[in-house]
Amino acid sequence: MTQGNIARWKVKEGDEIRAGDSVAEIETDKATMEFESQEDGFLAKIVVGDGAQNVPVGAIVAVMVEDKEHVSAFAGYVPPAAAAAGSTPAPPAPAGKASSPSSPSSFETGGRMWPSVRRLLAESGIDPSTITPTGPRGMLVKGDVLAAMGLCAAPVPSPSAAAAAAEKPSTTKANASPPAPPSPAPTPEDDFENWEDLPVTSIRRVIASRLLESKTRTPHEFVTAEVSLASVAGLRAALKAKDVRASVNDCVLYAAARALRASPKVNAKWDDALSAGVTDPDVDVAVAVATDGGLITPIVRRADTKTLSEIGDEVRELAGRARKGGLKPHEFTGGSFSVSNLGMFPVDQFSAILNPPQGAIMAVGRGVDKIRIDETTGELFDEPTMSVTVSADARVADAADVARFLEAFREVIEQPAEAWATGA
Repeated sequence: MTQGNIARWKVKEGDEIRAGDSVAEIETDKATMEFESQEDGFLAKIVVGDGAQNVPVGAIVAVMVEDKEHVSAFAGYVPPAAAAAGSTPAPPAPAGKASSPSSPSSFETGGRMWPSVRRLLAESGIDPSTITPTGPRGMLVKGDVLAAMGLCAAPVPSPSAAAAAAEKPSTTKANASPPAPPSPAPTPEDDFENWEDLPVTSIRRVIASRLLESKTRTPHEFVTAEVSLASVAGLRAALKAKDVRASVNDCVLYAAARALRASPKVNAKWDDALSAGVTDPDVDVAVAVATDGGLITPIVRRADTKTLSEIGDEVRELAGRARKGGLKPHEFTGGSFSVSNLGMFPVDQFSAILNPPQGAIMAVGRGVDKIRIDETTGELFDEPTMSVTVSADARVADAADVARFLEAFREVIEQPAEAWATGA
């Protein structure tokens, strides 16, 4: 970590604290962690309050003292750079004009605008300070830039932009823009005041960074196979009759773990320091879990040694805590292979982006009935079938290695229902 968020303080200034007490909740890039005190004392001052964002590692967030009578001495304490902790300074306002939440940002940085507008300015080379904004609250909109490029008529200023323009000194005739032809009144869809910017969560920021790096730096190769789910359906029916729960995802993880044990080149990762693929000694399977903040991948350690029921129970427990932000770092860090299952959605097939530094990830689609031909009798029959696609780092494993892994996966997941019983 280089920064984190203060979710909330669990103690107040003046409270007595014992070593091991949880004093605050810290949001990391993957989970919400308990911040425990390392010693006894009294909380004298909270420097960075609840909800503070992007607090750098090493910043002073609070002050503790040994004796209660010393608490009052820190009532007005302000540590160096404390004002900057957990906040990003606003851009400077233009000279002679104070900034306010309702006024446009300084045009030294391009002003308040959408990314598409900023991109147009960069591509056209037009100085935004030479354009009169017509959007709400002085916002520069796409039509303003297109009009400055001579590609369309100037938009009709919004009421707030027109009022702001009326307060400005009039321009000289040489600099005045030609009158714009009348345009239709803006529709509600054009009213930017109806838009709301949502903050990027720490998890989503890390996902974007890691997957962009993975997609641009890792040579992906994709291998797809179809497997029968007939045995899995029979197994699940038999277990349900015994009041034992087993999902298709549990069976996928079980089969993948066994196949990885027989496929060391796929159960591997790329080591930049060695410039070589390195096989993991254990089969640690990460499973993608959707949360409100984004995907997180809790790990089933040594999955190849666990029964179907053990895998299912562990995945459900990990997924439940992942959705609440309660995973510990060791529970989602590492892993030798990932499984991303969209079988609960109407998705037949997809390709996943590698989760670095892992060398492979398997994308699982939904089960669908397909018509098959009995090779012995020639008769037609329907069979539940599932498509799986493995994305692999071509530096770690060849397509043939992935194909052998998928063959091993098929052998396990298509084994007779009776054969599952010993591992269930």
